[in-house]
Amino acid sequence: MNLYQHFRNEEIEIVKFLESLVERAESQYSPVLTHFLDPRQQFILTTLVNRTELNVSFNGGRGERERMRALIYPGYHEVSPEDFELTIIEIKYADKFVTLTHRNVLGALMSIGFKRDLLGDILVGDKIQFVIASHLKDFVFQNLTKLKGSRIKLFEIDKEAMVDTSEPFTSHQSTVSSLRLDNIVALMINKSRSIAQKHIEAEHVKVNHVVIDKTSFNVETNDLISIKGYGRGKIETIGDRTKKDKIRITFGTMFK
Repeated sequence: MNLYQHFRNEEIEIVKFLESLVERAESQYSPVLTHFLDPRQQFILTTLVNRTELNVSFNGGRGERERMRALIYPGYHEVSPEDFELTIIEIKYADKFVTLTHRNVLGALMSIGFKRDLLGDILVGDKIQFVIASHLKDFVFQNLTKLKGSRIKLFEIDKEAMVDTSEPFTSHQSTVSSLRLDNIVALMINKSRSIAQKHIEAEHVKVNHVVIDKTSFNVETNDLISIKGYGRGKIETIGDRTKKDKIRITFGTMFK
């Protein structure tokens, strides 16, 4: 059976890359560390590792995080937090005069040449923190000096000081006629399919942080779906079909 038929065409590149890391861990019989993976990529890697005698663990800082690095390892290896090579940075800034958002921090990091796959979660609340691959710590400290034109200071913090801004998804169970994106968006926002299609065509919908403007795009397990003006959803499980040929799904929402 062709392994790749279980994944989307646009995912084949990342599947092959993750597959090569699994093969390296197998051939060298030693741990292999990945870049930061989104939930869908974590699912893909877990699927690949489960075909072997290897194990996989994920870490993105304290608690459950959205973007995490993975360690692929043989049974003899005892996993430690240091294996994941994470650095957590907190930003100090003049919060009385400047309001910073997730987009401001991400944009600033991208503007200094930072690669997204080496960046974990950005946490915005009473404090602003972000997680990076440790080998880039000096680069970030040297180059990220301003946000929105305001001077900032960066501090490395322990993972115990990492804020927990995660909010639980509210879980729902339902059935759909197909896994088309317009069907799923309509279900999540409790609107008609035509309204869902307008949101998608207006580029208001992202799947795994990528804008998707095709209404016929099929969702998969662990896809994160962001809908402008509503919030985020997540496909938790895709089940079997009912007697009326509907697909059972479980999905979570985190809406405003």
